[in-house]
Amino acid sequence: MKNNLPKKMKAVRQLGPLPNEALSDPNEIKKILQLTSIDLPKPGPGQVLIKVDRGSMNPNDLYHIRGVYSSTFDYPYPRGVGFEAAGTVVANGGGIVGKMRLGKRVAFYSKSGVFAEYALAEALKLIVLPNDVQFQEAASSVANPITGIAMARCAKASESKYFFITAAAGAVARMTMRVAHTYGLKSIAIVRREEQISICKEEGASYVLNQSDPDFEKRLTELCKEVNCTYGFDCIGGEMPLTLVRSMPQGSTLCMYGYFNTGPMQFQPQKLFNGWKVQFFEIEYYINALSLPSRYLLSREVIENVNGLFRPKIQRQFKLEEAAEAYAFYSQNMTDGKIQILCE
Repeated sequence: MKNNLPKKMKAVRQLGPLPNEALSDPNEIKKILQLTSIDLPKPGPGQVLIKVDRGSMNPNDLYHIRGVYSSTFDYPYPRGVGFEAAGTVVANGGGIVGKMRLGKRVAFYSKSGVFAEYALAEALKLIVLPNDVQFQEAASSVANPITGIAMARCAKASESKYFFITAAAGAVARMTMRVAHTYGLKSIAIVRREEQISICKEEGASYVLNQSDPDFEKRLTELCKEVNCTYGFDCIGGEMPLTLVRSMPQGSTLCMYGYFNTGPMQFQPQKLFNGWKVQFFEIEYYINALSLPSRYLLSREVIENVNGLFRPKIQRQFKLEEAAEAYAFYSQNMTDGKIQILCE
């Protein structure tokens, strides 16, 4: 570690789980989130230390502070917050890859808590930034673009020319549709509000259905039969998987890519025992299953399109000390663009 690095750093820390009903109240969020001074972390073998420029919020950030995110469910409190960010590598914990990344500007994903002045990350999973990609775009270039590519690949592998996706006005769904359309696939966007229909049409969705309509299941069933849609994505959970599977032709596959409803999910056993299938998609497991060359090619595909196909819309930026306000704002404005935390 370089001798000129500070011994302490500012970091947003979570003291305990946030009740779901308090998600839109910054005053309640402040009770479980605090900006504090902690020891500068030391990178271990295979890790690097990054001076964080800014981080971005994603749906898993809301699950995390509620204490229901499956990937961090057992993480003890107090703990860090934030997963996706961009910054500059300033120290290496050991290893040739980390040494090669010293001084590089990178985008990264880490569970160490990136809403801080410094954060740890795995050297092998960094995305090195070209000179023409700025931190503002890079900080939102990991989670959504990689998820969009991966989910589009899953849809293509199903050999169904059409796929449907719920919460279609959200950033992940829109990215998935955008990538899938470049693969020659066609999408059925499922939204929750009437004003979201135009958003999905602008993304090129072939059909847009509103799940709030009383005849939604009937219309989806007829449409899936008409275009032979045998693959779909859902991130709602609860009763929605039951509705979706009932709407799909026999032999179809439903892929769960999230769970807005954190309670039990409903399925119909008769369907699952007669040819229908359910998959689960989680980006971390997807990436870990890739070979190193495949990870590199995936990162290149993302970074080469970050100023084009994957260019994020930045809705609003907050300072570290405004983290509670940022979470509250994001919980009510998830489809209008990225929320970023400035960490310098």
